[in-house]
Amino acid sequence: MANVQPLPARNERKAPKWDSQYEEQLPTFFEEFETVAKEAAIDSDDLKMKKEALRYVDAKTMRFWRSLDTFEDDQKTWDKFKKEVLSNYPGAEQVPETTTDTLKKVVTKFAKSGVSNSQELAEYHREFATVSKSLTKHGILSGVQVAGYYVQVFPDSVRAQLNMRLQVQHTAKKKGEAYSLAELKGAVDFLLSDANTIYVGRESTSIRGVTAIVGEHPVHCITDWGCSIIAMSVATCNALGVMFDPTRCIPLQSANGKTDWTLGIARDVPFRFGDVTAILQVHIVESPAYDVLLGRPFEVLTQARTQSFLSGDQHITLTDPNTERIITIPTVPREPPRFRKPDEREWRL
Repeated sequence: MANVQPLPARNERKAPKWDSQYEEQLPTFFEEFETVAKEAAIDSDDLKMKKEALRYVDAKTMRFWRSLDTFEDDQKTWDKFKKEVLSNYPGAEQVPETTTDTLKKVVTKFAKSGVSNSQELAEYHREFATVSKSLTKHGILSGVQVAGYYVQVFPDSVRAQLNMRLQVQHTAKKKGEAYSLAELKGAVDFLLSDANTIYVGRESTSIRGVTAIVGEHPVHCITDWGCSIIAMSVATCNALGVMFDPTRCIPLQSANGKTDWTLGIARDVPFRFGDVTAILQVHIVESPAYDVLLGRPFEVLTQARTQSFLSGDQHITLTDPNTERIITIPTVPREPPRFRKPDEREWRL
């Protein structure tokens, strides 16, 4: 057999090595020995496997292994011999300093700091994979459980997109089969890339606005159908007394290229435009140059149609999603934000 390689000598670099002072490394030693044994084509010969493994251990260990019942009995297989050896080294069966609590601490750490770009994702992935590999290797967690922990660091909105991305990429995946960490990382990396990050509105004097009533307060809203969310500044949120969920955050990117996270989402906020009321899901952001931004979801919900005139005027026709009442409202030039934090500087275009 041309591809058969002789077993390496004990002092060769490729030879499996094990120091009996480090019991936890014994499983790795057996893995290394089985690799060279397969190359030497003796992996199917139980007697040779038991005999040749002794050449790579110290004299004291050799004498002990020879005394084991599974070594002396020619009817006992290599796997049974290996199992008996491992049973005599308690440290080899333990998980060194790795528990599910350790994994939870990694997730909590990065959930707090945020994972909003490829560099932060790579750092999180390295720490998570180091801990989770030991847990799966020793049967403490299944692949499905590990995947469940891995995605906890991302907001619900990212997880929803992640599921769709994975289903498109891995159509042959069987029901209940876990995605590997590499598959999860690849999908999240795609979602966090610049080409797929949510933009929070273009900086342009051509942006128009409309007035909505939120609660009892009139609020100037800019419209931007190119934005994939509806957003409200935290200062506006505070002034209007709008409650929001701080655990539901998403990554967003401003026109200057800076990536950040929203502060949370306010659910089912009623916006009145004359006789039309739209119930909106509003993302709260730190300090944008607007009070409210009406993005693509608003356009879809109200079936908004925009009509522009040569004079520069613009009208928007809205349909009430519940009553189907239709109104047309004029837009106005963009205004600076009315609601600002006390320490915010004067608004600039």
